[in-house]
Amino acid sequence: MTMKDPYFRWEREATIHLLYPTLEGSMKHLEDYAGYGYPTTILIFKDGIVRWICREDEFYKVGEKLLAIYIDPKKEKEMVRDTLNRLTVLNKLEKEIEKSDLSTLTNEQLSNLYKRLHDSFVAYYSIGSMHEPVPMQAELDLKSNISLRDDQISHLTAPTKISFIKEAENYLLNTKDIKGFIRKYHWIDNNYSGTKVLSKEDVKKRLSLLKANEKKDDSGKQTINLDKKEKRLVELLKNYGAYQDERKRNILIYLHFLEILLKEFSKRANISLQAMRDSFPEEMQDILDGKISENFINKRREKCFVVWEEGQSKPQILTGDETKEWEEKLSISHDGIQIVKGNCASKGKVEGKVRVLLSASENDKLENGEILVTFMTSPDFMGAIRRCRAIVTNLGGVTSHAAIISRELGIPCIVGTKNATEVLKTGDMVEVDADKGEVRIL
Repeated sequence: MTMKDPYFRWEREATIHLLYPTLEGSMKHLEDYAGYGYPTTILIFKDGIVRWICREDEFYKVGEKLLAIYIDPKKEKEMVRDTLNRLTVLNKLEKEIEKSDLSTLTNEQLSNLYKRLHDSFVAYYSIGSMHEPVPMQAELDLKSNISLRDDQISHLTAPTKISFIKEAENYLLNTKDIKGFIRKYHWIDNNYSGTKVLSKEDVKKRLSLLKANEKKDDSGKQTINLDKKEKRLVELLKNYGAYQDERKRNILIYLHFLEILLKEFSKRANISLQAMRDSFPEEMQDILDGKISENFINKRREKCFVVWEEGQSKPQILTGDETKEWEEKLSISHDGIQIVKGNCASKGKVEGKVRVLLSASENDKLENGEILVTFMTSPDFMGAIRRCRAIVTNLGGVTSHAAIISRELGIPCIVGTKNATEVLKTGDMVEVDADKGEVRIL
């Protein structure tokens, strides 16, 4: 019998430097802003993949406390106002970097510019980090208070505003303006493992795929009676779906400017860009001063644990044998499982072959009509999403990227399985019954 996994696990392709600032925002900085930060959190970086782990019961407790605050519409408005103010500061710095000739800056000026960008992003993300636990708890409250099916909750909480991915696709389909698309959305394929500026060929390929795979949401309208509190939870979930989408957009743009600075550090320190991606923010000055070598940084790609205990101002950085104690605590067996269960994000029932993708760089491996199985989707997975028959993810709820995009495309989607990427294998024939939230191995 498989034991229940007590941990919330968020997994995807990532490097340390591009992801770590989100951890900073989620811990003490969120606590400073809202009174409650994330519980003890462990990030495991190994071979280009990160696993973000914390106790699920403790994570929901944080969500419960934050939801108790932001269920109040006035508090939500204050949060939105504060987010916009912090985003304004971040955007102003990004424009400064865009206009700067970094080669003319002294090391001290470069370090100062980097620190300002880093600090402004962490300040912005400290509010954005509540966009995970709050809607998760709100969704749980809806399920426990009234007998709604997952697909009904998914329908009720679909954001009224289209996602930035859909916005970009509509622009490209309607205008066919490749140069304009690059100007507006050059950052859209960025992710936590690295960035790229779209080429004309990239956009031509995207346009061709869009023309061949246009789909529409045919979920139809549903009328469900709710009381005042339930309506507020639905409203909050709809809002947070939009907040999360906007947060993703701003993260991808920030990563573009962060890597511009990392490339300049790379040149000056004679350290590869990949090594810079595996450094920590507090090491930047030491890297410029030659106190940290590339060999020292590269060892982290084999295995690096970042353990940030609740209430602490800084995490522990563990490598090698130092990680064994945490590895034993976090291990879980998935042997013998034939049915993977999750939550319906977009209804439908299909059969097909599984394609497990652990990285968006593997998008081209997915063939038309296969079932996309991954940790969680993000904008850089759109090449695969456009060809798949259904989506199954380990993580996510009704406000996740997979949920929003699948509803826009009208394809079945199951989120929050926790273990799909470990139970299901590429080539498995499965039945995806999103209405029931089940994937059955055939």
